[in-house]
Amino acid sequence: MKDIIKFLLFIIYATAIFFLPNCLFILLFFIVNLLIIILAKLNLKKAITNTLKILPFILFTFIINIFLDSFINALWVGIKLIIVCNATFIYSQTTTVARTC
Repeated sequence: MKDIIKFLLFIIYATAIFFLPNCLFILLFFIVNLLIIILAKLNLKKAITNTLKILPFILFTFIINIFLDSFINALWVGIKLIIVCNATFIYSQTTTVARTC
């Protein structure tokens, strides 16, 4: 039951990032991710490496969004994607498949 609640909170957290307005409030999510990494005693280097592996896809999305919208909005989408990918890494490191069965 605990893992189901954690999953639902993760889905709400990831969705909320994209529905919030583009402002410095998004920085709060970045700080929350860092705090969770520290409190869960996850490897920060591994979190950064994982984010860098996903960065080409985020940059591709950023470039597509530049053509479809403005540079500023594309930048915000890129920042939000980085935060959500980092949150996904945190979730994947704190939950295993064996726990959810």
